[in-house]
Amino acid sequence: MLKDVLRHALPKVAKEHVYSVALVTRRWVDVVGRELARRSEPEALSEGVLTVRVLDVVWGQMIYRLQDRIVPKLNKAIGMTLVRRINFTKRSHLQGLPEVEVKDVGERTPLVPPAYLNAPASGIEDPDLRELVLQSAARYLKAKEQRGRT
Repeated sequence: MLKDVLRHALPKVAKEHVYSVALVTRRWVDVVGRELARRSEPEALSEGVLTVRVLDVVWGQMIYRLQDRIVPKLNKAIGMTLVRRINFTKRSHLQGLPEVEVKDVGERTPLVPPAYLNAPASGIEDPDLRELVLQSAARYLKAKEQRGRT
């Protein structure tokens, strides 16, 4: 599985950021519904506490009161226990997810991933996806090694 590969490839500090607010944001509308999602968005996730940005305090209070229902549904949608509780903060606007420009990086020379990643990656059934995950992990580890040399 992907999370198993990441668990083996990433240092502890990076692991905490992999399962970040972006993962929660992707499932937010599915869990809280369209109306509440239009008036709120996950802002930060730290040590199991999800901070949600809201347009009005009333919506934040609703989320806070419903967190006993939201938190288990959110963790189930994510596939792991990531959120323990929810706080909120009022903002005059919601930012939404930034647009990301995808750049063509051209052909890349395949890297040989470290052998210790093969076992965790074996849980990824799709061979193309498994290879992409292994290549991504290998590139991350190579870049990390190069940063350590400078």
